[in-house]
Amino acid sequence: YYVKDVERKGKLLRLIMMLTDTTSNSGEADKSTCIDPLPPMKYVYFHMGMTGRISTPDYVPSLESLSGNDTFPPPHTHLIIKVGKVKVAFSDPRRFGAVSIDSNGPLDSQWNTFATDALDPDSSLALDGLIGHRKGVKALLLDQRAIVSGVGNWIADELCYQARIHPDQAYLTNDEVKLLKFHLDNILKIGIDAKDNDFPKDWIFHRRWSKNSKTQMKDRDGNTVLFIQSGGRSSAIVPSLQKNQKRKRKKPESDNSNDDVKNTNTTAITKSIPKKEKALVKKRTRTSSGKQQNKNSKKEVPPLRIPTRRSKRLTK
Repeated sequence: YYVKDVERKGKLLRLIMMLTDTTSNSGEADKSTCIDPLPPMKYVYFHMGMTGRISTPDYVPSLESLSGNDTFPPPHTHLIIKVGKVKVAFSDPRRFGAVSIDSNGPLDSQWNTFATDALDPDSSLALDGLIGHRKGVKALLLDQRAIVSGVGNWIADELCYQARIHPDQAYLTNDEVKLLKFHLDNILKIGIDAKDNDFPKDWIFHRRWSKNSKTQMKDRDGNTVLFIQSGGRSSAIVPSLQKNQKRKRKKPESDNSNDDVKNTNTTAITKSIPKKEKALVKKRTRTSSGKQQNKNSKKEVPPLRIPTRRSKRLTK
């Protein structure tokens, strides 16, 4: 097999492996050995978990719990892949990660349920799902199956801070989602290019790790940083910049096109009627409305019958 492509959805990597020679395995199974032919394509999954990392002899990603140790293979290495002279090691100190070659295994089903990766070109369209949603923005971003995958706790905090949006804010507007799209793309690209957490100094990333510090944390501009629970996780926010606005779901606007047509038709008809006929129409509507009121009233009052002279003569 050879690696045809590498895909990613959040912390889940997938290597697409293609068989080098499909002609020798395209026939039926060998009856003498009872060995099934090799599938033309396989998937190899790597789940990074919380501390998973892929290292090479030239570069070992730093890890806070193993700071200063850049030997290869790094401690807690569980798998080494060799291709010619190239070596790649998969290590995971806390063992929340996983490796799978089975195409029908749990990681394969997990891949199918994950949302679009946050760096995928289609993620911009997927993020529109945040508009008008009743759930808080951070809870939606942390759910890898809801909107996009690949946004973890610190990225969600950084994103809300830079966009000046409270993590519990619901019913986001179109403009707010546009801001989130811009900052998310920027944060991910800078984060990937940066090594050893060498992020910009004005990021709240540098303050969010001091939750238990006795001194009051402030951002680079001197604003107070507080820690709250949002989306089930500890979250760093700046209350003076990130305010949770109480909003209600907007009702969908009714289609008044038919009413407009009716109004335009009636106005056009009334304009074409002469003044004398208009007066007659008004009289009729008044009398008809009066009759209607008498019908709808609770007690009907009988009309008064005043006998006239003519009627007396006829009776005589």
